[in-house]
Amino acid sequence: MTDAMREIASAINNTCHAETHLDLYKAVMDLTVFDQNDRLVVLDYLTEHKAKGLNFVKMNDEVRQASFKRILKANPDLL
Repeated sequence: MTDAMREIASAINNTCHAETHLDLYKAVMDLTVFDQNDRLVVLDYLTEHKAKGLNFVKMNDEVRQASFKRILKANPDLL
């Protein structure tokens, strides 16, 4: 019984909540000044970090571009 409980707990802990803001895809992919691969990487990152994704959507274009660059610079392992 204990092993079953551990497996259930592990499954719950490994569940990823991937629901995003409806406009997140457009907010990222409309930044055509950036390479498509970079946009896809940032989209994946923001999908995995929901709070950051929600803030990203709220930004104006200038701040969004700065945030995009900051995400890539702070996470070189994404590329």
